[in-house]
Amino acid sequence: MKKMDEMDRNIQLRSEEWGYRSALLALAVWTLFNCCQTLINGAKYSPLPGFILCFAVCVQGFSQLAIKQKMIAGDEEYKEPNKLFWTVIAAVAIVAVIASVGTCFIMKV
Repeated sequence: MKKMDEMDRNIQLRSEEWGYRSALLALAVWTLFNCCQTLINGAKYSPLPGFILCFAVCVQGFSQLAIKQKMIAGDEEYKEPNKLFWTVIAAVAIVAVIASVGTCFIMKV
């Protein structure tokens, strides 16, 4: 396997970007279609495409924060709080609140 030069890496990154965007678009359309079918026709709701969509977006966001944090780790001029840690804490708290409200709603209905 040959080593990639800058142009090859740029081509690779652009193709991965287009693949990622098209996968997110397909998942978003699938999620909306599933929601519409559930509301209009009373079909059974399948949360799988929404879970995959949320997982992909979260992984992309968390990895971006982690890579940025690693890049500025040794820099004396640029000090930043640990955004990755606080973002994960906030995400866990939001999921816990949503789950508890949803459970409360389901138990009363």
